[in-house]
Amino acid sequence: MIAKKSITKDEAMVAVKKNGGVLGRIPEKHRTAELCLAAVRQCGCTLEYVPEKLKTAEICLVAVRHEGWALEYVPEELKTVELCHVAIKQDGSALEYVPEKLKTAEFCLEVVRQTGWTLEYVPEKLKTMELCLLAVKMCGVALEHVPEKLKAAELCIEAVRQDSWALEFVPNQLKLKVSAQAEQRQKADIAQIA
Repeated sequence: MIAKKSITKDEAMVAVKKNGGVLGRIPEKHRTAELCLAAVRQCGCTLEYVPEKLKTAEICLVAVRHEGWALEYVPEELKTVELCHVAIKQDGSALEYVPEKLKTAEFCLEVVRQTGWTLEYVPEKLKTMELCLLAVKMCGVALEHVPEKLKAAELCIEAVRQDSWALEFVPNQLKLKVSAQAEQRQKADIAQIA
């Protein structure tokens, strides 16, 4: 609740336009479509506080355009390819909330190109050597989410070269080789710069 005294519709509108999160403190029975839309326009994540019956395609689109991860609060039946595409363009981490049936190879490639660590949310069946290599070149520790069968020496070297912490996710039988090769490549890279 905002306060013990009741507030007017106009006061509630002013409040959510300043801070959309205030919507969560307004009693649900007073959350109108207009008030919810104003709140979501100010802060997409306030979609969480919009009553289910008021979650329309329009208000969900406004929310994910503002904050992609607001996709988490979109009802499943409103998660279209287009809406999910808007969400991941705004924030690649929204891939976590994309329904599995909408995750295609092309869709996942687009997200991983944007943010390598999102490999975590790519279905195993769509993880190819090329996709995993792209991910670890951008974010070495994405190696954690590479299937074991794809953890070849070259891929692991790239991951460790990008981020030495990735060595933690290199298979034991490759750690010595990968560590030495990554170090050699880093020295060669430094020599080229100097």
